[in-house]
Amino acid sequence: MKFHLKSAAKINLTLDILSRRADGYHELASIVHTLGIWDEIELETTTGEAISFSCNVGELSGDDNLCVRAVQMWNEATGDDFGARIHLEKRIPTGAGLGGGSGNAAAILLALNRATTVERTPEKLREIGAKLGADVPLFLEGGAVLMEGIGEKITPLAPLSGWVLVTKPEISFATPAIYRSWDQNQLQSNQDTPCCLEIWGQRDEKSEVRSVAACIGNDLERAAAKISDVPAQLVELLRNCGALGAQMSGSGSACFGIFETEIEAQKGREKLALALAKLVPLQNSQLFVAPFCARGLEILSAQ
Repeated sequence: MKFHLKSAAKINLTLDILSRRADGYHELASIVHTLGIWDEIELETTTGEAISFSCNVGELSGDDNLCVRAVQMWNEATGDDFGARIHLEKRIPTGAGLGGGSGNAAAILLALNRATTVERTPEKLREIGAKLGADVPLFLEGGAVLMEGIGEKITPLAPLSGWVLVTKPEISFATPAIYRSWDQNQLQSNQDTPCCLEIWGQRDEKSEVRSVAACIGNDLERAAAKISDVPAQLVELLRNCGALGAQMSGSGSACFGIFETEIEAQKGREKLALALAKLVPLQNSQLFVAPFCARGLEILSAQ
């Protein structure tokens, strides 16, 4: 079968690091929301053939890409023998904490589940996805979710209405390095998730974005600060540009600000672009304005 797919970005509205497990993974609690910045994937499934992969970003074209690993993991978990030809049009920045690669992998799993002779349950898809990466299951759900454990426990939440200004600096962070910084500096969680969940349940349509923006928090922002002062600079700039709340997403290096309307977010973008132009280390930062969205994946066509 041939599929045309797209996968969204995500931001972590909260991210609490609760403990480090014996296997090296970290138990966490995080409120995550998918965001309307989209990668597109062309996938053609074959039987018993090799997996070929190409991408518009040259350095992502290797066989260790998560799209390739998703096909391999699917075959291992199900006993299927899919080959694949995959092309990825990458728009979501990498090394950003926006979950682009995880969303790509989730899209591949969704398509393979459509192509197979026996469809697996959503729970089984999330189980396979969690083996690829902590963020993969959340894209299979989409919208707003509470993510717990090492990412495999997903509880849907009512999605937000609002807009987000995302900035990705030239510098990128490797997720393992940020978690090492957390461990080595013996940092403790601020436990923002329970407070945000309480507000989430009480919010109304008119004040929902403001209420949530007031209680966001990301533990890993402090771990990143031990490595670079860039996230802190960007968060301050976003707040100065009118964001209701601002912080780093995931393990960084992208940062975001929350706005009620697209007009306000675009005005914030203009102000931020002017401010970044004056700061040489941040001049090459990428800027995106996108809405919160209620889905993480889309199959645009299947034939």
